[in-house]
Amino acid sequence: MPKLLYVHEGIEKVGKTRNKLKNTRYFGGIYQETEELWLEVAQYIDDTYDIENVEKIYLAGDGASWIKQGLGWIVNSKFVLDKYHLKKYILKATGHVPELRQELKDAIDEADKTMLKEVFKKILSVTNEETKKESVEDAKRYMLNNWSGIEIYETDGYDVVRCSAEGHVSHILSDRLSSRPMGWSKVCADRMTRLRVYRENGGKIIDLVLEKNKRKEKENAEILTREIKEKVKKRTDKRYSNNEYYNCSSLLDTGKTTALYKGFKGIIYNEMA
Repeated sequence: MPKLLYVHEGIEKVGKTRNKLKNTRYFGGIYQETEELWLEVAQYIDDTYDIENVEKIYLAGDGASWIKQGLGWIVNSKFVLDKYHLKKYILKATGHVPELRQELKDAIDEADKTMLKEVFKKILSVTNEETKKESVEDAKRYMLNNWSGIEIYETDGYDVVRCSAEGHVSHILSDRLSSRPMGWSKVCADRMTRLRVYRENGGKIIDLVLEKNKRKEKENAEILTREIKEKVKKRTDKRYSNNEYYNCSSLLDTGKTTALYKGFKGIIYNEMA
């Protein structure tokens, strides 16, 4: 699956009901190792910002392991669990017991882990179906594994920037790659993702095509020059290999009596004698 990541400086209003991210920079593609992606991001941050004077860096997402790896690459960053996915798991845990939903929300809002565990005990005590129990246990495990990303909402309050990753994934990736039934090879999925990211970063596809054509023309010119040189060399080597005394005899064949002609003629006749 292609990965998508973006760096920004917070949210600004561009209308009464519309917000916009400040100075957004996107990164994406299919990576053999996640470290390659985080290295690109870390390098961009280091080149763009005076990192020692940056007060806070939040790393928001759904809690996937590859996202949390960024904590080791981005200095002093803090993980934030995407509320979209958090709400998804709240509904998953309380779909059959909506009367306990508010208690679970309160435990999350207050960042009270003990209270959270107690609420899950209540939910499981009134859950009979095994498949539903598995869903509740899965939701519990998800919240506890990402507890630091939940707790930060209570400790940092309104300073925590909300995550809009789902919207970006839909707009940049899904809109082209999976909104309609399509089949992609790994190479083509990677290339299309990088093209979409390139465009979102302000790049123009026509410029990319022209630059590629220039490189191709240069490569073709170099190949043609190399082939011509090889042909000339082969012909020259063949002419020399057919006559051991090519340099000398070519001078003798001219018929002009020069000092060089007399010198070569004397050398050849002496060797033959």
